[in-house]
Amino acid sequence: MASLGSFYQNIRSARTTLRDIGRLREIAAVLVRHGFGYVVENWRYRNEAIVSPITLANTETHHLSGPERLVVALQELGPTFVKLGQILSTRSDLIPPNWCQEFSRLQDNVEPFSSTEVRAVVEEALGDTIASTFLEFDDEPLASASIAQVHVAKLVDGDEVVIKIQRPGIASKIESDLSLLYWVARQLEDGLPEARAFAPLAIVAEFEKSIVKELNFKNEVAHLQRFEGNFRDWAHVHIPAVYPDLSSSRLMVMERLRGVKITDAEPLGHDMPKIAHECVHMIFKMVFEDGFFHGDLHPGNLLVLEDGRIGLIDFGLVGRMSRLMKDGMAELLLAIVLQDVERVARALYSLSHKRGAVDYEAYEQDVADLMIYHFQNASLGEIDFGAYLQEIVEGGMRHNLSVPANYTMFFKALMTVEGIGKKVSPDLDLLEECRPYVEKLVAERYGPERLMSEATQLVAGLGAVVPRLPTSLNALLGIVEEGKFQVVVSDPDAKRRDLAADRRMNRLSAMVFGIGFSLFGICLGNGQLDGLSDALGLSELTQGLLGFGSGAIGLSLLGVLLLKILLERNW
Repeated sequence: MASLGSFYQNIRSARTTLRDIGRLREIAAVLVRHGFGYVVENWRYRNEAIVSPITLANTETHHLSGPERLVVALQELGPTFVKLGQILSTRSDLIPPNWCQEFSRLQDNVEPFSSTEVRAVVEEALGDTIASTFLEFDDEPLASASIAQVHVAKLVDGDEVVIKIQRPGIASKIESDLSLLYWVARQLEDGLPEARAFAPLAIVAEFEKSIVKELNFKNEVAHLQRFEGNFRDWAHVHIPAVYPDLSSSRLMVMERLRGVKITDAEPLGHDMPKIAHECVHMIFKMVFEDGFFHGDLHPGNLLVLEDGRIGLIDFGLVGRMSRLMKDGMAELLLAIVLQDVERVARALYSLSHKRGAVDYEAYEQDVADLMIYHFQNASLGEIDFGAYLQEIVEGGMRHNLSVPANYTMFFKALMTVEGIGKKVSPDLDLLEECRPYVEKLVAERYGPERLMSEATQLVAGLGAVVPRLPTSLNALLGIVEEGKFQVVVSDPDAKRRDLAADRRMNRLSAMVFGIGFSLFGICLGNGQLDGLSDALGLSELTQGLLGFGSGAIGLSLLGVLLLKILLERNW
C-alpha cells in the first residue's frame, strides 16, 4: 500500500513538473522575494531546469520576522495558499506558536469578480433567472474571499438573504495548486531533513481533504442544518436559516443576520458579560453534548445581533468529537480543574499520537513545571487557560507527542472566546464554567447505562473471539515448538525498556482479571456454575434466579469497570 501511495505521489510530481512549470517558477520567485531563497536553492540543486532562471535576490521584506514574511508570501500567492495558512493556524501540534499566531491573521484579500460573472454563476446554479427568484439582488458584494463572495438579496416573499457564490474557475486553480503543493512537500521532505518532523506531505493531504469539502457548498448546507437543530431550543444563540432548495454545490442561500462583530458590540450597550458567558457555554455544548463544533470561531464569525443574541456564520470548517474523544477531553479538563499534574500528563499523553520514543518522566516534569508557572498563587479566574492549553500541547511536541487536529481546533476556539470574554468580563472563570459539562460526562462515563452498554459490547466481542482461541493457541504453540518465536527489543534505554515491559505486563494482568470477572458473571447468570452455587449454599435462597441474574450483571459490570480504571492509570 505504501509503495502504491509513493507511486501516486511520484505521478503527481511528474505531472506537476510537466504542466505547471510556469506557476512553480512564480511560487519560487515569490518565496525568494520574501526571504526564503534557501528553499528555492534546494529546489534548484535537484531541479535545475525548473528554477534556474530565478535570481536569488535580497528579500523585499527583510525587516519582518520569518512568520510575517511567509504570511505576506502566502497572500501574494493567492487563494489556495491563504487557505493553507488559515488551516495551519489551527495546528499548534505541528507548527510553532509564533507561526500559528501569525497565520491566524491571514485574511482573504481578493478582488471581487464582476457582476456579469456573478449573475452567470447564480443563474446557472439556480437553473432560472435572478429576476424570477429574487425581488432584489445587490450586484455589489457584501464580502469577497478567496473561494467565494457574498451578496445581499431579497426573496420574492420578502425574506432578506445572503448568497454565497463560488468564484468561477476556482476549483481547477485549486486542483493545479494542490499538485504543486504535493511537489513542494516532496522536495521539503527529501531535501530538508529537519522539515520531516512537520510531515509536509501529511499536511498537504489533510489540507486537500479539507478544501475539497469546502468547495462543495452542499457540505456547508448540511453543517448549517445540523447546527440549527442543535441550537433550536437555545434562546440566546441564533443559527441562520438555510434555503436548501435554492442552494447547490456552488451556491448557498441563507438568512441574513443583522449585527456586528462581537469585538465591536460593547459600545452599543449590549450586556457583554452575559454574552461572554453564553459564548463559553455554547462552545462546551458543541463539544461535550453535540460532538460537533464550529471549526473557525474567530471574532468575524461571531456576531452580536440587534436583539442581543449571538449569531454564528461561516460553517465550512467544522470539528467532530466521538464519544471516546469527548471522554479524553473531559478527563484532561477535569485534571486541570483539580490541578492534578500526573493526571493532566496522563490524559494528554492518552489522546496524543506518538511520533517517536517518549521520555515519559521528562514529559511529565514539563507538564508539572507549566502548571506551577500558570497556577501558582493565582485564582482560577486569573489563569490564562488558553495559553496553558497551548503550552502543554507545545510541550508535548517537544516529547514526540502530536495532538489530533480536532482537539487543537477546539483549543483555538476556546482561546478565542476566552480572549474576547476576559476583555468584557475580567472575572470570567473558564475552568469553573466547564466544570458542569466535564462532571456530567465523567458521571455518564461510569454510569450504569454506559457500563451495561460496554459490558454488552465486551461480551459480544468475547463471543466472537473465544471460539477461535484453541486454534490460535495451537498455532502459537507450534511456532514456539519449532523455535521460530522471537522477541526483538530495539530500545537502547534499559530502564525505559524495563518500565515499558512492566506496564505491558500490568495491563495484560488487568485485562485478564477484568475479563475473568466478566466471564464468571456471565456463566453464573446462565446457570453454568451450579456445582459452585450448591457448594456456596446459594440454592437455598428463595429468590435464586433473581440473585443469579443480579450477580451476573454486577460481576460483569465490575469486570468492565476494573478493566477501564486499571488501563487508564498509566500502568
